[in-house]
Amino acid sequence: KKDREDDLEFPDEVAVEEEGSARDRYARYRSLKSFRKSHWDPKENLPETYGAAYHFASFKATQKDVMVDMNDMKEFVMKRALAAGGVSGGKGKDGDVEMDDEESLDEEDEAMIRACVPCGAYVTITLEGVSPSTYARLSPDSIVSAVALLPHENKVSVLHMGLSQTSKCDRDNEVPTKSKDVLTFRCGWRTWKSRPIFSQNNINSDKHKFERFMPTDGAFFATTVFGPVTYSPCPVLMFRESENHEGDGKKRELLAHGSVIGADADRIVLKRIILTGYPTRVHKRHATVKYMFYNPEDVKWFQPAGLTTKHGLQGNIVESVGDHGVMKCLFNAPIKQHDTVC
Repeated sequence: KKDREDDLEFPDEVAVEEEGSARDRYARYRSLKSFRKSHWDPKENLPETYGAAYHFASFKATQKDVMVDMNDMKEFVMKRALAAGGVSGGKGKDGDVEMDDEESLDEEDEAMIRACVPCGAYVTITLEGVSPSTYARLSPDSIVSAVALLPHENKVSVLHMGLSQTSKCDRDNEVPTKSKDVLTFRCGWRTWKSRPIFSQNNINSDKHKFERFMPTDGAFFATTVFGPVTYSPCPVLMFRESENHEGDGKKRELLAHGSVIGADADRIVLKRIILTGYPTRVHKRHATVKYMFYNPEDVKWFQPAGLTTKHGLQGNIVESVGDHGVMKCLFNAPIKQHDTVC
């Protein structure tokens, strides 16, 4: 809870340990002049296991093609069912179209159409190879549902969801939700557990800022998890299991709800940090800054990176002074003593 309050008061600000080395601790970070316009390679420094996730060249185009094929097949099955039932009214225009469609079908499409049944029809499903122990676990009062998968829905990819916390959700401000906590997701008819990361959903940028804690009070945010490919729009519920104070066991709390954005393994989520220092001596545009670093090697390492202040000034590191991380800085305008250098 204290970390959550500190993050709200000083967002993204971190402190360098006096005994540690900033150039080693933040070696994987880089300075960006513009979060929106600066280039970042989405394939950079990825683990080998990330290649197991299914990558779409264009998820929107894939979803469009799949939905068009499914709608065409649905219409064809309905036409054939009506013609077989004698509802179509004879051999008119619909009958001619149906014959042309049947002649243009290949063997795979014909096999899929023969396996399809029209909506609202009653069918009998026979499952083979079910062991007696598995059948014994089924309750006579339970409902067994069978779901057909669309193309690619049997694959695992990086799934993105747009969520928000509303008044219908359980709000427990005493226990904030951190990124990478184990949460339960109900996505359509699927349910699984994962460790999500939260981020902002920037529409005009290809990079999205990582959020250390789940945004609350109705703010919209994006959630990224490893999960089965699901086409949008699909409703999503996010739950957290917590201890039940009334009795034994755990209770499930509804944290947020929303819908699926898409599956994109190349979506860039960046963790932003801010190193802060304070000017001790000021002379017009020059200032001596302390408490950002604690050794001269760190000052030399971060010297190419630009500086900003909370009052909107731009500057850069000129040189290191002494052996305790003090540095001289030059800004584009006179700096004030109570300003903060980032």
